[in-house]
Amino acid sequence: MSDFDLVVIGAGPGGYVAAIRAAQLGAKTAVIERQELGGVCLNWGCIPTKTLIHTAELYRKLQHAEELGLEIQGLNFNMKTLLARKREVIKRNKSGVDGLLKANKIEVIHGDARITAPGQILVGDRAISAKSIIIATGSAPAQIPGLETNGKTVITSTEALELESVPRRVAVIGAGPLGSEFACVWNAFGAEVTLIEMLPSILPNEDEEITKRLSAGFKQKGIDVRTGTKVASMSIKKNEVTLELDGPKAGSIVVDIVLVGIGRKFHSEVVTETPSLGVQVGKRGEILVNDRMETSVRGIFAIGDVVGRTLLAHGASSEGLVAAANAFGANEKMDYTVVPGCTFTSPEVASVGLTEKRAIERGRQVKTGRFLFKASGRAQAMGETDGMVKIVGDAATDELLGVHIMGPEAGELIASAALAMKMEATVEELAHTIHTHPTLAEAVMEAAEDYLGIGIHTPPKVKR
Repeated sequence: MSDFDLVVIGAGPGGYVAAIRAAQLGAKTAVIERQELGGVCLNWGCIPTKTLIHTAELYRKLQHAEELGLEIQGLNFNMKTLLARKREVIKRNKSGVDGLLKANKIEVIHGDARITAPGQILVGDRAISAKSIIIATGSAPAQIPGLETNGKTVITSTEALELESVPRRVAVIGAGPLGSEFACVWNAFGAEVTLIEMLPSILPNEDEEITKRLSAGFKQKGIDVRTGTKVASMSIKKNEVTLELDGPKAGSIVVDIVLVGIGRKFHSEVVTETPSLGVQVGKRGEILVNDRMETSVRGIFAIGDVVGRTLLAHGASSEGLVAAANAFGANEKMDYTVVPGCTFTSPEVASVGLTEKRAIERGRQVKTGRFLFKASGRAQAMGETDGMVKIVGDAATDELLGVHIMGPEAGELIASAALAMKMEATVEELAHTIHTHPTLAEAVMEAAEDYLGIGIHTPPKVKR
């Protein structure tokens, strides 16, 4: 007889969600965690970074408070107080996860786990048996040859979240979500920021039209954006780091801190340390799964970062729900066609579905619609008019293929677009859905109207 019906290895946003769903299905469930409940997202990722971002953005806005009729004198920030608040936010959220696990009668086991055979797990000296196993072990920053971190002058996001002072000069290598967010935080707090990206644009997975606008905005804020640029070499002398760059803006820069925001290492050791187990692993170290989130070994599932698909907390949670159901006889499949995402830059960038370029690459006849936030009454009232909504649709059927938003509260606005796509709404249906005025959400409706050529607040010749 097995000790548990299901054991989940890893208590991040995929793991603990999967465990709770399994318990709701009546399974005797355990979670194994070697570090902290909530995983990277809660402790060293999503939650702490957004706590810093919120304060940084508020500080940025208050520096222009007089434009809103506010008179503020002696505005400053205290990084130690901010870090204390960040830790309190983490503590409260972690307590919430702990409470949920206890309420669902899920046993929490602390330690390093290794799957020794199908249904068999070793945690320290304790052998545990389970009818099914879900691996949710996540990922961590990888060491990049030539850009090895030392935790002091060359750091990862983990160390960046604990800095008690803002570096005067900082270089961020990698302009993906992580690098771009930290660039905005440090820029808001007054640092000289150089953002380096090997690919032609920042946020390279987002729509090109959106990222061009964002890059221009970064430069206006004083961020030195260097796309199409590689770090040829790095040298450290005392408390300074010199980077030699190759690209359109080649040369050397000297900074106090380098944040390496590229590369992830998948925590697949839980299976690779037992080769005889037979769980297949990809070239990047990711655990390979089918659309049911099951590995090559029956009864062993994997979700979250370790499978190398979305690398998003909400993606991991959705995968966890699918895996938990399938572990107990269901036949659910993970659908990746509607997975929204948001990068919490200044302003935010959020998207769901296909970019215009990817839709064309897939052979679709594409039509687009746009609406600029500078034409939004609510955005004008807020004093946040930078950005736009872009809709990508199928020219023949008006099927909604993708929605891309750069602007205030983009991460909140994208949810309605994701719902529309999930419900297989057409662009016409989106345009004919009455939206509250004055709201930012109206911009989505206005972009849909522009797509159809009936935009009320979009000048006919000013489409971009």
